[in-house]
Amino acid sequence: MNACVRAVDLVLLRKDKPVVSGVSFLASPGERIAVLGANGSGKTTLARTILGFSPYQGILEIEGREVRDDPGAARKAAAAVFSDTDTQLLMPTVHDELEFSLKAAERKNAAAEAGTLGDRFGLEALLDRHPSELSSGEKRKVLLAQSIARRPSILILDEPTSDLDVRGSRRLRETLEVLPQTIFLITHHYDLALALCRKAVVLGGGEAAVFEDIRALFDDRASLEQWDLL
Repeated sequence: MNACVRAVDLVLLRKDKPVVSGVSFLASPGERIAVLGANGSGKTTLARTILGFSPYQGILEIEGREVRDDPGAARKAAAAVFSDTDTQLLMPTVHDELEFSLKAAERKNAAAEAGTLGDRFGLEALLDRHPSELSSGEKRKVLLAQSIARRPSILILDEPTSDLDVRGSRRLRETLEVLPQTIFLITHHYDLALALCRKAVVLGGGEAAVFEDIRALFDDRASLEQWDLL
């Protein structure tokens, strides 16, 4: 995979007003990066910016292409699961949702593969149900399955363990551990971040910092207090 995200002096904008300045990091192919910060610090705005949905200042490149110059290419390279699941599920059944994603990825046996994908994510009993009938955790699993089905280079996961029980969280972690994609993990579940990620991008107070070793962040109480992570 040729996934790489490069940000240099990136300024995140919300309604054309700066919300975070000085965001600089490099995501290497296959790297897993935790995106941490208090509510409202700009984590979801960063995700939307990487996907080409939000304006920005500075440099933001995906696979060597500036996102503002080709946002469509950014959205082809990256797939995201946001916390608002209801706005992302539009098909009549779970099977249709999975099949649609597989067809979008130009898979020849999309209908048959949708069943296999459902089994992989523990959705086999839900394939004929309408997404509105699912629990929040089940919807999140459908969206993750959809995203992986597209085989993107980059996965952006916004609070992926929200509404999952202990078993579901463990199964998600096991799935993410073996994925080849570059992963941006937006989470307040620090155990998951520590288990999966080597690096952290931390946002707060309109500023940003990169910790090349995420454990150095969590071993330093002063840094945790500074970034409002306690």
